[in-house]
Amino acid sequence: MLFFIYAVIGMQMFGKVAMRDNNQINRNNNFQTFPQAVLLLFRCATGEAWQEIMLACLPGKLCDPESDYNPGEEYTCGSNFAIVYFISFYMLCAFLIINLFVAVIMDNFDYLTRDWSILGPHHLDEFKRIWSEYDPEAKGRIKHLDVVTLLRRIQPPLGFGKLCPHRVACKRLVAMNMPLNSDGTVMFNATLFALVRTALKIKTEGEHSLEAGQVAEEEGVAASDFDFLNWAFSR
Repeated sequence: MLFFIYAVIGMQMFGKVAMRDNNQINRNNNFQTFPQAVLLLFRCATGEAWQEIMLACLPGKLCDPESDYNPGEEYTCGSNFAIVYFISFYMLCAFLIINLFVAVIMDNFDYLTRDWSILGPHHLDEFKRIWSEYDPEAKGRIKHLDVVTLLRRIQPPLGFGKLCPHRVACKRLVAMNMPLNSDGTVMFNATLFALVRTALKIKTEGEHSLEAGQVAEEEGVAASDFDFLNWAFSR
């Protein structure tokens, strides 16, 4: 949109400037047609000799022979508006568009280099979103028969993933030793804790769980994972 607006304005203000080979306004660099104007603006956006192009559009420049002008007004093309036009365009490109491209590149780089094996807030958001589909009334519990399907919809490391076979998912669910209510339901907090405990390889002995710091030291669990555990259950 920015290029479109400035290209139209440039055609109106500087479209009559004559094209000369020894000038910045030439057959490959001019405002006489819309495509040429867009290409010229793209060149200015990269910072290539945009000041010289601006000077070539100032008043007193030779008019194009095919444009309409009165006799004796051959050198009346151009406008002082070129200063405001080019400076404003370059500033918008430098501080907005280029920063936008950099932000997109950095965002994609962060996404591609992120270690998805480490638990983070996005895993909890995924769990809450999928849980809400099985618990639309937000009672905090679902039927135990739905747990396997739920966990297969959640991607690793928190869930099993859709590629996990049903039989394997059932075995892993049994190994998690998740508490089951008398009415055949499982609780939200209990399910989440069991998943996090399994993902972080936190082992339990009898009725007592090992201290998180001891597990981190013995099992080599990353400290960031325990930060996620504390953060998840403090919400």
